[in-house]
Amino acid sequence: MLFYGAGFIVKGGSQLASRFGLSPFVIGLTVVAFGTSLPELVVSIAAAVEGSSPIAIGNVVGSNIANVGLVLGLSSLIFPLKMSLMQIKRDLIIYIFVCLIFSVFCMNGSIAREEGLILFLSVIIYTWYSFYNPSSKNNIENFHEKNHSNLWILTLFIVSGILLLSFGANLFVKGAIDIARYFGISEIVIGMSIVALGTSLPELATSVIASFRKEHAISIGNIIGSNLFNLLSVIGIVSLLSPIQSPKEILFFEIPYMIIYGIILFPIGWMKQPIHRLTSISLLLGYVFFIYQLF
Repeated sequence: MLFYGAGFIVKGGSQLASRFGLSPFVIGLTVVAFGTSLPELVVSIAAAVEGSSPIAIGNVVGSNIANVGLVLGLSSLIFPLKMSLMQIKRDLIIYIFVCLIFSVFCMNGSIAREEGLILFLSVIIYTWYSFYNPSSKNNIENFHEKNHSNLWILTLFIVSGILLLSFGANLFVKGAIDIARYFGISEIVIGMSIVALGTSLPELATSVIASFRKEHAISIGNIIGSNLFNLLSVIGIVSLLSPIQSPKEILFFEIPYMIIYGIILFPIGWMKQPIHRLTSISLLLGYVFFIYQLF
């Protein structure tokens, strides 16, 4: 489900971009990123409804770390992946700013409905801004001739991909949570590690397939966009439904780790491209260290 779902989203998203004259990076930041963030949203809502809101917080923070450490690290290790600092700079700055706002919201031990509303309204503004003010109007890589594929077929590809990703991730996560609880692992650790890994599998599958098809912009856009959607839409929507309890101890390790993994993308984008395999291995080792520290 994850493999074919990711393939459908990349195929539909890249052709949709060329049809409307949009940069694949913008499509990656918005349509593809929202699609691959749906598992985080579904799982986090389910966790909050069941009174396990630490899983929701852990899921989002852990997923954002996994998207950079695991998804970008593995994608660029398997296939040479290009990341332009000029292309990603604006959205990365927005992401770091959102991380800091999220940190402030977590300081009192919970995210209230009012704070959730601020986050949710922000994702609507960000999506609108991304479509109408693309960060790289002239830097459209792998952009083919005007695509004349049927709009309904492309939409069907994307919707089918999103559904397959959601079901596949939920199957993985349900099994993972049950196993973790059987061994008596705390919910915040479950959320940060097993659940975050499970809900990041769509991003991993999508980015690997996008990089294999040389759709570098969709792959990079998917990673940055997913991290933004996780903080703004997932936390925003879940806290609107029910205030989320946020353990204060994550302010000292997990959240700073997430912010550092965002900042580190600046030098990576500035360095010679494609991303060097030593950089990819360093990102992966950093993620392994994070999981080790959790347990």
